[in-house]
Amino acid sequence: MVEKPRSRTQEERSAETRAKLVAAMLDCLQEVGAARTSTNMVAERAGVSRGALTHHYASKEELLVDAVEHLLKEASRDIRGLAEDVRAARLDLDGFLDRVCEMYLGRLLQITLEHVTEARHNEHLRARLVVVVREFHAELDNIWREFFSRTELSSADAETILNMTLCMFRGMGVQTVLRDDPDYYQRLLNAWKTHVRLMVAANSAPAQILELFTSHKQREQG
Repeated sequence: MVEKPRSRTQEERSAETRAKLVAAMLDCLQEVGAARTSTNMVAERAGVSRGALTHHYASKEELLVDAVEHLLKEASRDIRGLAEDVRAARLDLDGFLDRVCEMYLGRLLQITLEHVTEARHNEHLRARLVVVVREFHAELDNIWREFFSRTELSSADAETILNMTLCMFRGMGVQTVLRDDPDYYQRLLNAWKTHVRLMVAANSAPAQILELFTSHKQREQG
């Protein structure tokens, strides 16, 4: 006897609708910007009714905050995964910086520009986003400290390197809006990799440097 598929609970249906709305909001923020995004546009893109949207989100602002929180949690998971790849020698430090830079020059930065601009003139939105962004930065700090835990770098120095790195990548990302010059950004990235290597090497034993700066593949080739 074939069993009937289990009916979804109200909670499951609600979670699915919210996920669709969050995904649609992020797409709209990236493609048309926060100012041009309307709740009607988001509902249409998500394939849900306007009533369903207002049932879950009383305002565009509430949906925006939820969407940004989802985006940043996804980004922190991705960055943690890259850090784990380095610890497992599947990726070296240069490769790690390449991948994080790609994130900050792509969707993550594009959407960040939108919600930061909105928050600049909206005190209530800014207060809510500050909490979300603070949690994201705290998670990045944890990832970075773990990343360099096998070196002699202090937690403060590791966090300084992280913040310098992210500030540079954000600045590069903002500049891409008006300057389409991949070679220029690659030169900046290569120069920054050199500085990071020097900062880490100055506080690490030779074996620790080898572990961070080479992958299994590179070691086998060497």
